Amino acid sequence: MTTADPLQQFDGNLLDGLEFCSKVYALFEAIRGSDNGPTRLRMRPSQVEKRLLEELLPICRYIQVSYRPGRYISVRWINGNQPYDAELVQRGAYVSENYYPAASHIEVTCVMHPNEYLSRELLETKGGGFGLEGIRRLKSGEIESVPVSYKNMEFVDAYSKILLERISKKAEMPYPENTTLIVQCTLNMPYTPYEWEALMAIIQKSCCNKPSARSISTTR
Repeated sequence: MTTADPLQQFDGNLLDGLEFCSKVYALFEAIRGSDNGPTRLRMRPSQVEKRLLEELLPICRYIQVSYRPGRYISVRWINGNQPYDAELVQRGAYVSENYYPAASHIEVTCVMHPNEYLSRELLETKGGGFGLEGIRRLKSGEIESVPVSYKNMEFVDAYSKILLERISKKAEMPYPENTTLIVQCTLNMPYTPYEWEALMAIIQKSCCNKPSARSISTTR
């Protein structure tokens, strides 16, 4: 007897945005409450955890920010190799007045420090470690973690370069018309609201200087 793929309830099915979010959160809680649930969410051993954390949850965040009276959103997530992750169907006064398109697409990308996966492994095996810049895998296979200091906003500048590089690569892709790029940011350390605003100012300044037919939404 095989266990049904929990992603099938989303794949290719057009769902009201709030229903979509409810189902995604239910899947998250089901995994979190299962045997080795926190480990599964941390290490992402299968496509279920990867799609949940790297596509479905960021889409939920976008829907919850965007869904409102006059802008009712339905979403169809597709588990495939097409040049987007989900299709949106929108209706309501904002749509009929042409503030938002009736049909659009969403692409999700996750941006993180190259050592982020080592940090998750270190958290799983040893309970924690120092910052991302001080982590590396030794020839023995062990993960070394040493403290690293920053001056002023150096860590913000460093992450902005990683983020801008990913956005630049995504901007070169041949997306359908009316595609929104959702950028899920796994930050390189905890940010204060001021530091997050400083990061967004860097990104907005750079993106505004480059012509683009697509919109970008960042979440953390």
